[in-house]
Amino acid sequence: MPSFFIPARNSRHRTACFALYRALLQQAPRIPLPDDLATAWGPANPIRHLIRRTFRRNRSDTSPRIIYPALKAGYQILALLRSAASSPSSTSPNADHASIISFLRARLAERNRSLAAKEAHPPHSRNPPKPSSAPRPDTITLLVNVTPAPTPQNPNPKPVYATPSRPRPASELGGTGRRKIPRLDIASDFPIMRVTKPQPPLLSRVLTQKIRKRVERTESVQASWEEAIPGAELEDEWEKSMASLLEQENRARADSDGKNGNRNWNRRAIDFTSAEAREASAIRDEYRAQSTFRQTVWLYSIQHVQDLLTKEREDQIARADAMRNLIEEETKLAEQERAQRSLERRKRWEAKMLELHGEGWRELFPNLKET
Repeated sequence: MPSFFIPARNSRHRTACFALYRALLQQAPRIPLPDDLATAWGPANPIRHLIRRTFRRNRSDTSPRIIYPALKAGYQILALLRSAASSPSSTSPNADHASIISFLRARLAERNRSLAAKEAHPPHSRNPPKPSSAPRPDTITLLVNVTPAPTPQNPNPKPVYATPSRPRPASELGGTGRRKIPRLDIASDFPIMRVTKPQPPLLSRVLTQKIRKRVERTESVQASWEEAIPGAELEDEWEKSMASLLEQENRARADSDGKNGNRNWNRRAIDFTSAEAREASAIRDEYRAQSTFRQTVWLYSIQHVQDLLTKEREDQIARADAMRNLIEEETKLAEQERAQRSLERRKRWEAKMLELHGEGWRELFPNLKET
């Protein structure tokens, strides 16, 4: 046999495998099974299910060293199934039928244990549930907003945050009892506190929502500058042109009445109480008060969103300040606890030396530094 021989690409090998596969599937329904085993794997026949699963698992095998024992075992199972199918009745089965029943019961017990283990430990199952990003009811808030209430002297106070639940005392530290100093990190300009790994799904969801909201606001400001502002400027130019045309029309009408000898020409030239004159006067007043389309778009679209972004930035700065203060406090406590552990370890060592060498144990260590 050549070294490059691939059984799956050989027509005679494929024909033999398919013939064995069909023969095994044909013999499976002929085996009488108890009711608890017949429906244990669902509506499908359990023997057929195991045959299909075994062939599917070995489908990628290409080494003759592995394929030959597999085919040999397949022919032995076929002989076993034929012998079990030839049993006179289900009440008096032969030894081959009993071996099949015991094998199926062992596989069923193994399957039940595996399913129970997956239910007890879902992260270790083949299809673990997706971790939830919803807040847990027992979650303790790290940062608490303690911004002072606005006053007439300070109507817009800067945000202030505190950390009442941190730092925790050494008695409440779990695990090894050693304090882990958190780390301040930045995720797209949003300060976050990293304490454990991996990153909690709740934190990922909150960061995603905040980043998307800020991107939407930034894009809305850009769209207003590129689309809304030019359109508003065109509207202002149109209104300005209409006011100028109305004023010219009123003056031309007054001049025409005066030339035609109309008695009311002087009063019409001065009186601007007509609808056209009032509209032109209103447009001019809007320009003087800067109440234009462009000003409205800038005030209620661009300036409003920029104020929101500024407030968000100030809020993130306040959060970062509170986190930095917390890290400084945690660092100081960690240094104190480290020094305390070193002192206790030194005391235990001195007590051991006193027990082993007596009162003169210090003479054995002339270079020993006093604590």
